[in-house]
Amino acid sequence: MVGKVTDDGGLSASGVSALLGNNPYKSKTELLDEKIRARAGENTRLDEQPSLMRMGDVLENTVLDEACLRMGLDNVRLNIAEPLIHERLPIQGSPDGIASAGVNNTIVIGTDYDKCIFTPDSDIVQLKGDGILECKCTSAFPEDVLPAWRGKDQLFANMECANMTWGAVVVLYQSVFLKIFVYTRNEDWVKRFEPAVIDFERRIVEQDQYDPESSEDCDILYPYDVEETVELEDDLEHHFSEILHAKSLIKNVQQSIKDHEAVIKEHMQENKHALCGTHRATWGSRTYKAQKEKIVPAKEAYTIRSKTLSIKEEDYGLD
Repeated sequence: MVGKVTDDGGLSASGVSALLGNNPYKSKTELLDEKIRARAGENTRLDEQPSLMRMGDVLENTVLDEACLRMGLDNVRLNIAEPLIHERLPIQGSPDGIASAGVNNTIVIGTDYDKCIFTPDSDIVQLKGDGILECKCTSAFPEDVLPAWRGKDQLFANMECANMTWGAVVVLYQSVFLKIFVYTRNEDWVKRFEPAVIDFERRIVEQDQYDPESSEDCDILYPYDVEETVELEDDLEHHFSEILHAKSLIKNVQQSIKDHEAVIKEHMQENKHALCGTHRATWGSRTYKAQKEKIVPAKEAYTIRSKTLSIKEEDYGLD
């Protein structure tokens, strides 16, 4: 594992899933904002790699070596230190590995349940020449259908950057269950990919943001407030009412949970567990270790905009 070798200020294969609207954890607005800031010179990388991501890096080469052995691949190249630069489009790739299709440079492969190899788009695929390898490690349960955001979009983008016709996403689920998803170039996907990449680069240059698609997108697009009041159209009023109604439902449901808990706790008393019909309740305790006194480092003052709206109904004295 080498780490990120692509330019922070431009689109890379890892961001394509967000660009195409397939990533539930990052929107294209967030991706674009990140790239605009990076191109302006801001450091947009994480200060410290999360431990879960770190373990994925630690296991990566071992997982890919095993996958190549199962598939019969040859000339395996890992720890690739140079980015793949697309010959026509403003995008770079950083694959986890590249391998050749066997000693004869051609392999015919299909779904093999014993080896946990799957060809989702065809019963049998022919692999020729070099192909891209992507590795993902997750605590999720094994999936029959690989989500686009779990390496599939990234794989296709790296294939385009390298001008290769096949690749494999290797997923290690829960540290023990390895599945290999093999794909060939998808023309329908490419037709969506190419114009999106060109438009994304234009938006970085012109700082032309996407229209927001979520509340979180609005937080990114409008990070600061001004002491002004705007008159909104009357047809927006139902959104205000719906928010107040939803908050009321949440409050009532939370109170209902507390009320029912109080009855059960009163009957459980000091007992940790309780059985009732088909249900089991546990009312345990937590033990906290002693900790030394901590001195909180000083911080500079700063202002950020609230991520939630404060809404109340007002009486303007109108009939």
